[in-house]
Amino acid sequence: MFIKNCLTPKDDIVTVTPDTPLGQALDMLDRKQLHSLPVVDENGSFIGITGYSFIFKKLLEQYGHNMNNDWIGQKVEDTVHEMTPIRIDGDFEETFPVIVRYPFVPVVDEDDTTFLGIVKISDIETVITSTYGHNLPGVRFVMAIIPDVPHQLEQILDSVKSFDVNIISVVTFDAGDSGARRILLKISPTEYTAEIQEYLESKGFRVLSMKVLPPFETD
Repeated sequence: MFIKNCLTPKDDIVTVTPDTPLGQALDMLDRKQLHSLPVVDENGSFIGITGYSFIFKKLLEQYGHNMNNDWIGQKVEDTVHEMTPIRIDGDFEETFPVIVRYPFVPVVDEDDTTFLGIVKISDIETVITSTYGHNLPGVRFVMAIIPDVPHQLEQILDSVKSFDVNIISVVTFDAGDSGARRILLKISPTEYTAEIQEYLESKGFRVLSMKVLPPFETD
């Protein structure tokens, strides 16, 4: 999965320039029900982000509790929070450390400057949901494995092959111990759930959890 596959292009989002008056920027945030906006200069280059928290932090630093209407004419450039964008040719995983700190991930072209759009939280949620097959019914196994032992994943997949089931997703992750990892295997609904678990365990895999998952329901 690449950044370009989950990009919301710049033409579909609201941006401001460094010269945008603060009053106008706040009005845009209010009307669009946003918390932050990308700041892009007249050349289309990404400068940073601004938003309620950055604007009011600057105003409090400047005026304290004696704020008057003088601030309305100030420009967005006084409230820009600089951040490093991600390139369009980057990998999807690069969005993770950014999205936990900011409301969106700014994306630039391969020149590291030209603003192309953003990756939103909802875009990341969609990809993760698809990766885990979260919205599909099935059977989920969580197994413990010992790293550095060759062909373990291959053996797991071979173990379910004879039961004629479709594999929805396979995800490996750290168990918090350098001597162990976890594998999450989700397969299509099957009447052979117990038999598959027994077969996996007979091959030396420790099944930590087995859960039959119904179709995901949305409100």
